Amino acid sequence: MQRPVVQITIFYILGIAAAELFYYFPAGTTVITILFLIFACVINRKAGKPMHAALPLMVMAFSAGFSYTLLAGILPPDDISGHANGDKVTITGTVDEPVIHYPQRIAAILTASAIQHGNSIMPASGRVRLTVYDTAAGLDYGDEIRFTARLKRVRGFKNPGLFNYAGYLSRKGIRATASPGKKDWLIKTGEYGNPVLKKIFGWRENIRVSIKQGLSDHSSAVLQAMIIGTTGDLTPEIRDKFTAAGVTHILSISGSHLGFVTFLIFFITRYLLTHLPYRLFLRITLYTTPSKISAIVTIPLIILYSFLSGGEVATIRSLIMAIVFLLAIVIERDDDPISTLAIAALIVLIRDPQGLFDISFQLSYTAVLAMIITVRIFHDTGGKGGVAKGPAEWRRKFVLLLILTVSAAASTTPIVSHYFNQLTWTGLLSNLILIPYAGLTVIPVGLASGCIGLIFNRAVLPFETLNEILVMVFLKMVDFFASLPFAVIHTPSPHIILVILLYLFLISLSYLKKRWAKITTVISISLIAAAICCRLSGSYDNKTLRISFLDVGQGDSALIEFPGSKIMLIDGGGTFSNTLDTGRSVIAPYLWNKGIRTVDYMVLSHPQTDHAGGLIYILDTFKVGEVWTNGMTSPATFLFDRRIRDQGIRHLSVSSNPVAKTIDGCSVSVLNPPSHMSGHRISNSGMINDLSVVMRIACGNSAVLFTGDTGAERLRDIAASNAGLRSSILKVPHHGARGSVDAKFISSVKPAAAIISAGYQNSYRHPSPEAISAYRHAGSAIYRTDLDGAITVITYSGKPLVRTYQDTLLKKASFDSLTTITDTEINNLKMVMEEFCNGGI
Repeated sequence: MQRPVVQITIFYILGIAAAELFYYFPAGTTVITILFLIFACVINRKAGKPMHAALPLMVMAFSAGFSYTLLAGILPPDDISGHANGDKVTITGTVDEPVIHYPQRIAAILTASAIQHGNSIMPASGRVRLTVYDTAAGLDYGDEIRFTARLKRVRGFKNPGLFNYAGYLSRKGIRATASPGKKDWLIKTGEYGNPVLKKIFGWRENIRVSIKQGLSDHSSAVLQAMIIGTTGDLTPEIRDKFTAAGVTHILSISGSHLGFVTFLIFFITRYLLTHLPYRLFLRITLYTTPSKISAIVTIPLIILYSFLSGGEVATIRSLIMAIVFLLAIVIERDDDPISTLAIAALIVLIRDPQGLFDISFQLSYTAVLAMIITVRIFHDTGGKGGVAKGPAEWRRKFVLLLILTVSAAASTTPIVSHYFNQLTWTGLLSNLILIPYAGLTVIPVGLASGCIGLIFNRAVLPFETLNEILVMVFLKMVDFFASLPFAVIHTPSPHIILVILLYLFLISLSYLKKRWAKITTVISISLIAAAICCRLSGSYDNKTLRISFLDVGQGDSALIEFPGSKIMLIDGGGTFSNTLDTGRSVIAPYLWNKGIRTVDYMVLSHPQTDHAGGLIYILDTFKVGEVWTNGMTSPATFLFDRRIRDQGIRHLSVSSNPVAKTIDGCSVSVLNPPSHMSGHRISNSGMINDLSVVMRIACGNSAVLFTGDTGAERLRDIAASNAGLRSSILKVPHHGARGSVDAKFISSVKPAAAIISAGYQNSYRHPSPEAISAYRHAGSAIYRTDLDGAITVITYSGKPLVRTYQDTLLKKASFDSLTTITDTEINNLKMVMEEFCNGGI
């Protein structure tokens, strides 16, 4: 059997994937698995391989991946997530990863050992992400600490089609978060951890500090990321530029980094050996070769560097491949790159089967596999070098390098588009220049400077001026490529099914001479064509009003899609700690997934951070027709107001220009604030809330009322002065706060559904019990973004249809009876097909 390790890895990966699907599609997963095993056995037999030899290997590998994944998903009874209900508890745990340093905070991953409720102390297991808003907190790997804080479940933002942050952390075993706030609330109770790793991570921290002391802010952030993998100082603006330039991968310790380090260590060692005194060199060659010695010397050094850089998935993958390649030199065996890649993947996934779903794993292995296949095709089609020397040989190498760059970029495009809603063509050019430059200057000089600083105990990075110049030149080149026209094109996220079909097509196309590849090509093309037809036929009509109340945490944001083509965005969420840009992370991806490029009307209900914070990124990234505000300003809207002025966007103050207009057949009326408050700068938060833009949108027989953060007294005045206030949908004022509950206002509106936008387990305890009770008493159905995720309302005439994010999630099959299994699986399949057809491309 040729390449048995490749087949073992493939079926092990299929077993992991099948385990993830089994709970939702038990019957379908079983049937497809059996059919695939039969197909694989037939292919093996056609290739002249006996079925009795292939089948057991396939079944064993598949079963190992399947069972291992299922067992890894079973949580122990004392898992920390069982206590993560937002209450204050005292946690004892050990830092088990290098601490991440940000400009205003630090983050650490703890392995919990005990938890205390009151006077009751219980054992605990699982991992917690700890955030301390104090950069002076002296946390290190191996420290055992005790602290008191609110323990919350990892949640993220629950909006359809967006990155599942909670799932991402959960796959790393992190199922709870805590933030004690200040370092004084942490008590160090011991030191544990691997002493070797503790030493290495200490060196890493010393290098990080020396870089910060020696270089300017941007240069320091980039050099830290490139040589030791610390990314806490990278700003969103830096990341955006690297993304636009097509070299964002260089900001993490990836295969190219380790490849350059391996290359330099190997050839420097080999050069030194070959320049030893002749007699000593001759004596050495009696026992071994310089290449073998260089390989043996290189292995421990690149292992050290891998852990010095944090040991990320891409780094470990590259490390394993490098070690296998070097061992092939030691044992004098030809290296098989496909088998080497398979071994690397298998080792990583045996350690952690959930690594298969890590973005870094998918991108790095896809790119390397594509380059391996490209080299094979290049050689098979006459690109292999022979006796040609000089310019011809250099031309051949340049052509191969160009093709490899295109291959790596093209192969990862579906994954990048799926996760990040973007395509970039600049990487085809920039990687040819920036990667060699970084690998031959920035990385070796920076790493050597860091090591010299460690040896001589320097507080400031040695050769800081040289490093600053090299990094600044690098950043100038990044700026150039990022500034090219249409450097980044934002796209709707392709459905995961379409991504898989595209890769099946590309892989089968690469092996088109083989019979199985021809069959797979036809099948994949047919399914892709069916997917396109499904998507085209699944587009919804334009006769309905669609409103999406987005989950932006403790804030407000609503997207309105009018029956024609007009788009309105009301508020953009925002965090008071400025640690997350909801516009960049939540609203923009949601708009891109819907194919929205223009926001015709942007409405800011009132000038507070939890409503205005996310709108700045939207102003910078999307075309905005006009902006409506209540006419007030505050420090929270300084950048927002400046963007409007700088971009020349029409700004309408609804308090001085009362709005009553029709948009795509829907009437839009602004009911608050009163006109006499126009142009004021308000600092009192209560007054700011009461002057929120209150807007009623009526389409056909349905109406939706938006209320901002208006207080109860002002709501009562609005109800008294507006007879036609009744609305089928009400955006509950001020996140359901007690101070915004007014029975007369609620009875005037008589909402069939009350939508509450609030942060999960927020410290304000929104929504209040009084608000919940009042709306229940009024007979309203209550929907909450903190519990239900994003809430979509579809209405024009008749009863509005309300659908929550939770409604879009697949349900696990109950194994009580065959009927329940079948019903759940059919419903899940319908849900997948609906999502696929409505947003699959």
